[in-house]
Amino acid sequence: MIALLARLFLHNTKDEEAVRHSYGMICGCVGIVLNLILSCFKIVLGALIGSLAIQADGFNNLGDVGSSLVSLCGFILSGKKPDAEHPYGHGRAEYLSALVIAFLILLMGFELIKSSVESLVSRAPAPVFTIAAFVVLLCSIGVKLYMALYNSRYGKKYASSAMLATAKDSLFDCITSGAVLLSMGLNRIWGINADPWCSLGVSLLILWGGYGTAKETVDLLLGKKADPELIRSIADTVMAHEGILGVHDLYVHDYGPGRMMITLHAEVDEDADMLSTHDLIDNIEWELNRKYNCLSTIHMDPIAVNNPETDEAKAQVKQALKKIDERITIHDFRLVRGQTHTNLVFDISAPYEIKLSDAELKAQAVQEIIAVDEAYNPVITIDRR
Repeated sequence: MIALLARLFLHNTKDEEAVRHSYGMICGCVGIVLNLILSCFKIVLGALIGSLAIQADGFNNLGDVGSSLVSLCGFILSGKKPDAEHPYGHGRAEYLSALVIAFLILLMGFELIKSSVESLVSRAPAPVFTIAAFVVLLCSIGVKLYMALYNSRYGKKYASSAMLATAKDSLFDCITSGAVLLSMGLNRIWGINADPWCSLGVSLLILWGGYGTAKETVDLLLGKKADPELIRSIADTVMAHEGILGVHDLYVHDYGPGRMMITLHAEVDEDADMLSTHDLIDNIEWELNRKYNCLSTIHMDPIAVNNPETDEAKAQVKQALKKIDERITIHDFRLVRGQTHTNLVFDISAPYEIKLSDAELKAQAVQEIIAVDEAYNPVITIDRR
């Protein structure tokens, strides 16, 4: 259905951003229609046969209508072009919509827990099994599974957190409807009133799904660490160029889907021709922009090459720092010889997993390096990665 609607409305456009925006709009509209239909059938049917679990499932679907509307609004806002007040675009509006969806899921979960507990306390009668209820719930599972599949497919294809959140919500709805069917079957076969217990279990499942969605979205808004594979791929792309001697301080800034910025430092020979090196850096930036659909900025770091004295001191420093932690690396290493001491100017790159504070790490590094040669005066900057 989604592919058919896309063919009708996209008219073979080749603008990737417009295609992504259109798919988000189509998926959101289809979700609203399907959830409205499901919620109406379930709420009416649950009231007729006295099933709290079916009514709860129906109200959950009604909440999904709100989720689809929020997702739709997120795509509309994120599709706006950059302006003077938002030079990096409005892509993070989609993350905000995913966060609102997560809160709606959590709210629905708390409301269902309240209803389930009230049903247990009041000892409400078990719902009556009917063919109509069985058919509606079975159809609901099929529809929700379809929604989970298309939202997951296009969410992954277009890196949409809102669509992936909707896919997860739809998958939980499949389990919810399955639990309601189970409660009706238990009552039909063994006379066990499992309806409020299934409703309670469904509520807890909804809360868990809402928490997971909220956590993922908050991580994106706060600035989640980029995928290590992406970092490695970017570094490999830069290092593939002759004249690049090293890469460090590589950061990926996420301003929403399709709004990625890359900044990094590239080490080059300090004796190389400046104009040629600048031209090389420009070419690498253009390559990164095309390959990763991003905006990249590269800072040149000139370093001494084939200088025996510098190479020896650098090797000694690396060996000394291994005594603190094997994962520590250094970059931007310079040696400045003086009459009474030798300044070693460099940056330490240390993972966040090293629990030492920056001051403690620097103090230990200085101690280890001076132990190698008392004439060394380390001038250290700490970078975390």
